Amino acid sequence: MLAAAASSAIAQDAAASDENVVRNGRPGALLLESVEVGPAARYLYIGGHAAALLDPADPDKGYGDTKTQTLSTLGKIKTVLERRGYAMSDLIKLTIFVVADPATGRADYAGVNAAYREFFLNEANANTVVRTALEIKAIQAPGLLVEIEGVAAR
Repeated sequence: MLAAAASSAIAQDAAASDENVVRNGRPGALLLESVEVGPAARYLYIGGHAAALLDPADPDKGYGDTKTQTLSTLGKIKTVLERRGYAMSDLIKLTIFVVADPATGRADYAGVNAAYREFFLNEANANTVVRTALEIKAIQAPGLLVEIEGVAAR
């Protein structure tokens, strides 16, 4: 019976994907367990992106909080994907680097996840990704709290 349940779960994963990209995980889970990519798939590797200034004319306004920066950064990644003929639903792996918010002294993973939900597991994109989130000491510019890199496949 356990084998039948496992087989059913794997079949559900495969049914939700094409033959080149199979997403493995619990239905509705925010993150995937794994992704299998077949030999006919194309990959797009996306280098690290960080948030845009809230107001380019006034750099003193900074980049915003962790959620705001995650939204901005995922928006940049979406633009890169679209420019190359991909969509957010083609993403299979994200690595998110998070700096502790100076106001709290801790990485704001709740802010990351709140922004993340605006791009994944919704009407515009039913898919999600394999993800790693790491707290780091700093990013290249003061005030930046989030940097994201990714891999897309189709």
